Amino acid sequence: MTLNDIYLASQVLAVFALVPSVVYLAVQVRQNTLQARANAAYQFLEANGSINIAVIESKQVASVIRRGLEGYDSLDKDEKLQFMWFIGQHFTVHNTMYALYQNKMLPESQWHPVKKDILTMMLTPGSRTVWDDIAVEGLSPDFVAYVEALLASGEGSYSLGKLFELHEEEQ
Repeated sequence: MTLNDIYLASQVLAVFALVPSVVYLAVQVRQNTLQARANAAYQFLEANGSINIAVIESKQVASVIRRGLEGYDSLDKDEKLQFMWFIGQHFTVHNTMYALYQNKMLPESQWHPVKKDILTMMLTPGSRTVWDDIAVEGLSPDFVAYVEALLASGEGSYSLGKLFELHEEEQ
């Protein structure tokens, strides 16, 4: 066996040794991607939950949010600030989730309820006021364009009719 034969044999062995390493690396990358997607979904739930807990825990805050959704101008100055922060935080979370969705970190099945939340908020007079007056300037231009196109598409949202019917019964 010549030195050249030994060299060629070592190259063949190196290729066979490399294949399992590449397969192992591919499996690890796939697992990391799945974990990153799971983390993104969990972070959305956590962020959304922490925003909404204020409404759940306080009748006063719930009243401000409900009245603000019906019309921003019906609120006093302090309530407008509360409402603006609340809706602004939702828009910020949605903006982040949109970026994750665009980067394939959030699958369509998890983006769908986010999209419906956006539509639902944007179809209320109060949220639309915050969007037009404040949020558009602070959010990513890609997200703003997406939301405007979504609104123009005519796609349906969750119904807030029950929420407003409850308010009418109270009066």
